[in-house]
Amino acid sequence: MCDTSELMSTEESVVSAAVKDAYRQAYQACKDLVEEEHCGPILVRLAWHDSGNYDARDGTGGATGSIRFYKEQEHRANAGLEKALALLEPIKKRYPTVSYADLFQLGSAAAIA
Repeated sequence: MCDTSELMSTEESVVSAAVKDAYRQAYQACKDLVEEEHCGPILVRLAWHDSGNYDARDGTGGATGSIRFYKEQEHRANAGLEKALALLEPIKKRYPTVSYADLFQLGSAAAIA
């Protein structure tokens, strides 16, 4: 009888390594973007506004990436953030395994680093 647990852990570690690599590369791409475009403040603002709907009472909301949808973009407090979204979209296309929520937070972290 074949022990599949060893096989699964090997497959999972390969996937995990690939995902970790994508996140590292996306973070570096965000750092490069900040350096080239001088867009740090708007990336921090994007991440802040994306995570600003967290509700501590029930643990809902937070950094979900939902700010990329028109319904949130049309809110006056989010005016101008479509520029940050446009700056990050090429990075998202290069690293599709990185979620939008994580990409927005990576962009902010790269801007602050």
